[in-house]
Amino acid sequence: MKTGRSALQFGQTTCSAGEAGSASSPSQARHLKCIIGVMKPLLVMLLIAASVHAQSIADIARKERERQSKAKSTRVIKPDEVKSADAAPAKPADAKPAGSETKEPAKLQEPPKVDPVQVWNNQLEQFRTKIRAFQDQETSLQLQLNQATNQFYAPVIDPATQQAAQAKVAQIQQQLADVRKGMDDAKKDMDALQLQGPPKK
Repeated sequence: MKTGRSALQFGQTTCSAGEAGSASSPSQARHLKCIIGVMKPLLVMLLIAASVHAQSIADIARKERERQSKAKSTRVIKPDEVKSADAAPAKPADAKPAGSETKEPAKLQEPPKVDPVQVWNNQLEQFRTKIRAFQDQETSLQLQLNQATNQFYAPVIDPATQQAAQAKVAQIQQQLADVRKGMDDAKKDMDALQLQGPPKK
C-alpha cells in the first residue's frame, strides 16, 4: 500500500493519493469556480445575442415580403377600360350640382399672388451678383494684363515674342474695358432701382 506525500507548489499544498488520482487544494477549487462563474454570464449573453440576431433577420425578411406583396398589387388600366368608363359614367344618388363642382376647380387653378417687395428684392440681389461677377473678371484680367506687360518689357526678348506680348496686352485691355463698362451699367441700374424703392403693398 502506497502512502500519500505532500509537496509545496507555489505556496499551495497538494496531496497525492497514490496511483488512483490526486486531490487539489481549496484555492484551486475556488479558482475553478470563479472561472465558471464568469463564463456563465458570457455564455448567456452570447445565446441572447444570437437569438436577437436571428429574430432581426426574420423581421427584415418578413417586412421585405410584405413590401413586395404590396408592390405587386398595382393595377394596370387598359385603354378599352378607359373608353368604357368615359362612355357611361356612373352618377351616385347624392351627387352635387354641376355649378358647385365648377367653382372648386376655379379656386385651385388661381395662380398664387406675387409679392412685389419680394420681386424688388430679387432684382436687387441679381444686380449685386452681376456686379460681383464683373469685379472678379476685372481682377483676373488685371492680373493677366500685368503678366503680359512684364513679358513685353522683359530685358531679353526676341521680336516675335515681343509682338505676341503686345497683341496680348491690347486684347486684355479691350476685355478689361468691356468688363468695366458692363459693371458701370449694372451699378447704374442698381442705383436707379434703389432710388425707386420697394413698391408699396
